[in-house]
Amino acid sequence: MIDPLHPVIVGAHELAVRSADAEPVAMMATAARAALDETNGRLLSSIESVRVVKGIWPYKDPGRLVADELGLSAVETGLTQIGGNATYDFVNETAAAIAAGELSAAIICGAESMRTRRKDKSEGRRSPYRSEADGASPDVVSGLDHDLADDADAAAGVGHPVNFYAMAESAIRHERGESPGEHLERISALWAAASDVASSNPNAWIQTAHSPHDIATPSPTNRMVAAPYTKLLTSNINVDQGAALVLCSYEVAQRHDIRDDQMVFLVSGGGAHDPLTIRLRSQLHRSPAFDAATTDTLERSGHTIDSLDYLDLYSCFPASVQLAQTSLGISDDRPFTLTGGLTFAGGPFNGYCTQALAHTVFTLRGTEKSAFLYGNGGFFSKHSMLVVSGDAPTAPFSYRRSQDVVDALPQRALAELPALGTLEAYTVTYDRSGSPERAICSVLDDRGARHWAISTEPATLTALLLEDRVGSRVQLEPAASADANGRVAPPHAHLT
Repeated sequence: MIDPLHPVIVGAHELAVRSADAEPVAMMATAARAALDETNGRLLSSIESVRVVKGIWPYKDPGRLVADELGLSAVETGLTQIGGNATYDFVNETAAAIAAGELSAAIICGAESMRTRRKDKSEGRRSPYRSEADGASPDVVSGLDHDLADDADAAAGVGHPVNFYAMAESAIRHERGESPGEHLERISALWAAASDVASSNPNAWIQTAHSPHDIATPSPTNRMVAAPYTKLLTSNINVDQGAALVLCSYEVAQRHDIRDDQMVFLVSGGGAHDPLTIRLRSQLHRSPAFDAATTDTLERSGHTIDSLDYLDLYSCFPASVQLAQTSLGISDDRPFTLTGGLTFAGGPFNGYCTQALAHTVFTLRGTEKSAFLYGNGGFFSKHSMLVVSGDAPTAPFSYRRSQDVVDALPQRALAELPALGTLEAYTVTYDRSGSPERAICSVLDDRGARHWAISTEPATLTALLLEDRVGSRVQLEPAASADANGRVAPPHAHLT
């Protein structure tokens, strides 16, 4: 017998606007209305909360604007903090509230209009946002509000996600014993498989399949960004996309004559965050928070990773997928995305996971299959995951965070700059013309403290690009002055 309070997803919708005139609230309302239409509008009167995944827009309480569009003026509203983990965290929190009898039905939605805003900038125009009441504020705020990059990260360039994840790639490469060429070939094949998935996804932003050679080879439309990443190995934020989900209890769904084969069941969820100061982490390419939260989530689901039919792993950059693959013990050739991922399906800032879950709903409906979904926020900073199924689970839904396990683990210390250290990870960034510009290095001193350093020496850049220099000794020279923003400039690294 199914628990009457078991949380289910009964409506879902993905939205891609290609006319470059998108507005986020309008997109969210359109997606929410379409998700409700999947219930023939039966559930509208039961909606008690409209919850929004935060985006790059000025709204303080967008859920209120969406609710007004839907004629739901009296409902509660919610908003997440920033992070690619935010959707699954909010879904888990909402599902837990439903399972506890605290909430009957809710809408979770999100949208971004970065393509429209970039077109605005290029054409000297300014598309308007919806007006909002003074002092607007959501009733519920979800997530951790914390700067994920400090001044030292920003001064070194580590605060740019593409640079951080490219640095993590060098550590992954070294651990696997690959040459730079072998590593690039492997991750390009990984991304080519994602592009194949996107080519048959009608909601994907890029629906053209790309070969590994296309992805690995720089070109006028595929410039080098930060080694080993070309543009086609990075998240595609230049999209106008949105999605919405309708959640309720099984009892509410039955009361509104929604069939079991239209429902997708929430099975279990989890999450945790790693040390938010990046320099304190044990490794740049591994995540104790992911390990702990995923182990616990899978145990409570009654599944192993091998018994789950589908995966959708957060794919802002290949390093994110590889971290999950390594931790979960899954092979490179197992499909890791249902959508095509953030490069090809589209990466609307924090909103990708809303689309991924909507797509998963369509995949699982009317089946006995199940899926594991993973969201990653920041710089391997915040992690969220959930297990969902087209078939009713035998156990109640459970959501638990594993932060206590992570907080009990040792961390690296912060220390004064040493004269010598060992190269732990690095990347070389490129200018717009495709020329190597600067190396960003993570250097461990002899006591294990981590330091950022940079180099612009042509010979150093060449050596770092052509060889695996992780493990090399590095001489660190303090910068003579602050950077252009008045921050302490990172030291210069010299390979010894």
